[in-house]
Formats: sequence, C-alpha cells, structure tokens
Amino acid sequence: MSSDTPLFYKSVVPLDSRRHQGLRLSRPERPLDFARTANVIPALVDEFELAVDLPIAFLPGADGPSVVFVTGAAPGTNAYISEDGLWTGAYVPAYLRRYPFIIGDVNETESILCIDETYEGLGEEDGERFFSEAGDQEDTLTRALTLAQSYRDAAVKTESFCAMLNEFGLLQDATLDTTAPDGTKSVVTGLLIIDETALADLSAKRLQTLNQAGFLKAIYAQIASLRSVEKLKPTTPEKETAKGRKSA
Repeated sequence: MSSDTPLFYKSVVPLDSRRHQGLRLSRPERPLDFARTANVIPALVDEFELAVDLPIAFLPGADGPSVVFVTGAAPGTNAYISEDGLWTGAYVPAYLRRYPFIIGDVNETESILCIDETYEGLGEEDGERFFSEAGDQEDTLTRALTLAQSYRDAAVKTESFCAMLNEFGLLQDATLDTTAPDGTKSVVTGLLIIDETALADLSAKRLQTLNQAGFLKAIYAQIASLRSVEKLKPTTPEKETAKGRKSA
C-alpha cells in the first residue's frame, strides 16, 4: 500500500485469516458518520448515469485530474448524510459502499484485500464473521472482495477517462453556486467541469475516440449533473472557502 492513505482510511492492513480469524463486521449506529464532513467523494465514470441527483466535477492534481461527486457547499459539509448518519440521496457512491475495504498491492503482480482497522463496525462479538473457525473465507468477505475488485477495475477506466479529457483540453476551472431558501449564497470553488465550447469544437477524430472508449455518455451525464447543485447545503458565514472563479 502507498504511505498516502485514501480519503476516510486511517490504518489500512491486509486481511489475514489468522490475525483476523475472529473479526466480525456490524453496522454502526450511524453508518456514514465517517463521511459527514466530506464535501467531495471520489467517483467512477461508470457511476455517472446512475447518480442522477449528485453534481459531478473534477479536481486538479499533480498526476492529472480526478473525478468527484460534490456533496457539500463548503469543506466540512455533506448535504447527503442525515443527522442519523444515513444517506439521503437516490444513489450511494461506490466509494462509500466499499469502505472499510480496499485492494492493496503486495508487489507489481499481486494484490490483497485490506481493511481500515479503525472502522467503528469492526469487533469480535457482534456482526458477520470474516472467516470460519477453520479459517475459510465467509460470504461477507467474498462480497467485500468482489466490490473492492470491481471498484479497482472501474477506477483504472476512470483514470483513462480523466486523462483523455485533460489531453483533449475539455476541462475548465469552475465554481458551483448555491442559494438557500433564505437567500444565503454559497460557492464551491477549486473545481473543474467539462468545457462545452471546447467539446463543440472538438475534431471528428477525437469525438470518435471518445465515443469508441464509451466516454461520450459520461461527458453529457457530467454536464447534466450540474442541475443538482441546488441540492447542496449553503455554507454558514463562519465557514471558509477556497479562492477561485470560473474562467471566461
């Protein structure tokens, strides 16, 4: 595993049938409290058409842009998680459903299912077992492994999608503006979105490349997703936001 742990993960260790033989997984009282302060959550390109009520944007990065669901109007907020720690939207992002599991690399050719040991739902008294008394993998772990592997495969495709958008010059700086019923305004900054003008000017060859890769639908889904921006809670005056404005 990399020394840089992904969002929400604090202490990632490989699952081991001996070390974790008695470990069980249960549902915490507030299942998604760990994501309550996350105003962006990693997204997969395969999720775009499913997440009809989630704004989708991109974050700039040293290794290229990455795609996220925007879930709050300011850092430290998440409009899609209730006070009971439940998801209130129509679609739960795969990133949240995968947690606390994740695939880790042992070497260049081998990977293993890992878990965040700090997850509240882990224990040895209540919940579903990971391993049988004989050390065999239980259904709970089989399902977790299937989801984690599927997520990893989709993440590779998503990286290709983001790289292609960046290469074709289809991303532009943006802010997402929200207005509360009382008129309070809030702005989510530091984001990238599809540049519709650049998309319209794209050559036929590059459009064909996007279409053959299966990315055109995702592009239009990202554009359409911005209609959901008003679902985000506005920030309070005490909250700080980053600087930045949509480029002309």
